[in-house]
Amino acid sequence: MQRVPFNLVEAFSAVVEQGGFARAAATLNMTPSSVSRLVKALEQQLGVRLLNRTTRAMSLTEAGQRFHADSAAALAQLHGACERAAEGAAEPQGTLRVSAPVAFGRTHLVPHLAAFMMRYPQLRVDLLITDRLVDIVAERIHVAIRIGRLDDSTLVGRKLLPNRRILAAAPAYVARHGMPATVAELERHECLVSTANHDGEVWKLHGDEGERAVRPRGRVRSDNGDAVHRLAVDGMGICFRSAVSLEEDLCAGRLVQVLPAWTGKESGVYAMAPSRPMSPAARALADFLVERWSGAEAAVSQAG
Repeated sequence: MQRVPFNLVEAFSAVVEQGGFARAAATLNMTPSSVSRLVKALEQQLGVRLLNRTTRAMSLTEAGQRFHADSAAALAQLHGACERAAEGAAEPQGTLRVSAPVAFGRTHLVPHLAAFMMRYPQLRVDLLITDRLVDIVAERIHVAIRIGRLDDSTLVGRKLLPNRRILAAAPAYVARHGMPATVAELERHECLVSTANHDGEVWKLHGDEGERAVRPRGRVRSDNGDAVHRLAVDGMGICFRSAVSLEEDLCAGRLVQVLPAWTGKESGVYAMAPSRPMSPAARALADFLVERWSGAEAAVSQAG
């Protein structure tokens, strides 16, 4: 079989990721008919149908699903190689696709983006703020800011900040319900349950006496970390959230730490990339955030 041209695979990938020929065409700056011809050419060269098409809908065949899964990572590497070759030693340029969790993105990333873009005027930023676990390869994310442990060894991770989860509540909640003195007392408190992460249903607390697992119970559950954070500030219960996400409200006194001797495991805030080495633009953002966040930490320490 002849080598498959890169543009045919890119057109097919765009159709799958954008959910149709029209949107893929807009992304590729082509006409829908041109994209359709490229996909047909790919199918002819592979000798297999990749897409089922009707006048109203489009779906992947079984062969199409396998091909997309196999080609997505390769495409990401090819795009990265092209970007690095084009940029070389020059100033970072082009579009940098960034993802970050909602609460952390609002408090720690967005406030620094203006300064970052002023430093690198040739860069454009495509920002995705979501608590959904983004598929970095399939969604062509250049750098994803993630909080917690690194579970995917296929990605490149750089630690930007130390971090761990802590328990916190509003002073008004503590005034009404009292401050828990032991881990066991959490069972009779209103706990704000986050379902956005895989271990939100069980809080694993670590202290001098080892590990304690708590199944939080409360009237409110949410798949949005920002909502859980706000409800804690509003005095609705105790949350178990990333310390860096709660930092601003802890310093302002809107939240107080609960059971400070018991926290989650040491983890961190990471910049995740789909390939090694990071693209120059992704590396520039990681360096910039370390610089800005280190300065903020130093200021907080001096103020304390």
